[in-house]
Amino acid sequence: MTESRREAASAAIQEEDLLGLKKFPLCREPWESYYILRRGILPCCYGNPIIGEMSEYAEAWNSPKLQEIRRYLSRGELSPYCLESLACPIVQRVLAEKNAGAEGPGVPPRSRPRLLRAVNQLLFGLPGRIWRALGKR
Repeated sequence: MTESRREAASAAIQEEDLLGLKKFPLCREPWESYYILRRGILPCCYGNPIIGEMSEYAEAWNSPKLQEIRRYLSRGELSPYCLESLACPIVQRVLAEKNAGAEGPGVPPRSRPRLLRAVNQLLFGLPGRIWRALGKR
């Protein structure tokens, strides 16, 4: 990395600090809203499985499951619930950054063909979970 690029990177980090962006959690969705559908309540549009019944919307806002998700995100980590939601762009970004740092048997999300990524998103991440389960054997 050249000296000018290093200086630009450090200036960008300092500017990000001045804007207060490092104080935000990894994702703010569980604090701002949640989705009430006929099939149940989801903490975000990419979430799966449901965290509560549609009729229990008031109790679900502070449910233990949602509080656990918030705790993980406020620490800058992905919760186990979030890791099941492979269609989420935040999850994809974090996993891609993790895969870039460590070479493993998995295929980073961006190197998968576009068709496979689309199928994975349409089927709520089920093909990705199957792929990971087969890779662990």
